[in-house]
Amino acid sequence: MSAGTDSPLGASGGVVPRMLAARHLRRARSAPPRVPVDPSAAAPPGLSVVMAAHNEQDLLRDCLAALAGLADEIVVVDAGSTDGTAAVAEAGADRVIRTTNKPMLEINKNIALAAASRRWILVLDPDERISRRLRAQIRAVVEDDDERYAGYWMPRRNYILGRWMRMMGMYPGSQLRLVRRGEGRFSEQDHHLPMSVDGPSGYLTGDLVHLSDERVRDILDKRIRYAEFAAAQMHARGVPFRAHLLITDPARTFLRMYVLLGGWLEGARGLIYAGLSAYGALVRHLELRRLSRSGH
Repeated sequence: MSAGTDSPLGASGGVVPRMLAARHLRRARSAPPRVPVDPSAAAPPGLSVVMAAHNEQDLLRDCLAALAGLADEIVVVDAGSTDGTAAVAEAGADRVIRTTNKPMLEINKNIALAAASRRWILVLDPDERISRRLRAQIRAVVEDDDERYAGYWMPRRNYILGRWMRMMGMYPGSQLRLVRRGEGRFSEQDHHLPMSVDGPSGYLTGDLVHLSDERVRDILDKRIRYAEFAAAQMHARGVPFRAHLLITDPARTFLRMYVLLGGWLEGARGLIYAGLSAYGALVRHLELRRLSRSGH
């Protein structure tokens, strides 16, 4: 891939809009409790990088290699992987915690957060990389150790079907990923909510790079998995199945992503992604209908 605008790890001048970050933070609804840490053990300075992984041996290997010279400690939670993920983690991380593959990935991320020992913690996924600009900014935060901030937001580039996707709300895709030890925690009730932090947050401008879905099948699998989980949550909350939503919700999802959020500017990739997102909305209501009829 060239080092121009589509180079995933090249420098970026993008700025995270504070209003967007604030909106994401409000979506967290109520702040979950802090990550439990031993108050008697003062955290040494430095950076812990933590992640949860499941059957991602190749992505994890590359991710760990890219952290050389940045992380003082690496903690990996292996979620019952059946490939070589655990072995890759043992070879490249300072601590590996083996557990089950939870329905909510955020549960295992919280386990990783609680296991970190350094003063600052960066949360990554195996398919994420740090741009040069962001790497320098993270290093500066850790070295300065400014106590005014509990965490930092950063923009994220999503690479889908091999290219950086800018539209459909994909960029800057603000993420709160750098936090003080014990100050941040993920919600364990909802997918894709940002961490909540106990204190004010700052804003970095270097890009976190997300090497996401390389194939149409990857996008489809995720849409189905997320839809089934969302339907189970809706059913647990007593949300009734409504037949008209089988038509209106997929249509609304497609029009919002493809027309209102500019998916048409992404060409065929935008059409595919919007279409599969609409299919995910359909699956969500079909699964809710199945759960409602089963009586469970």
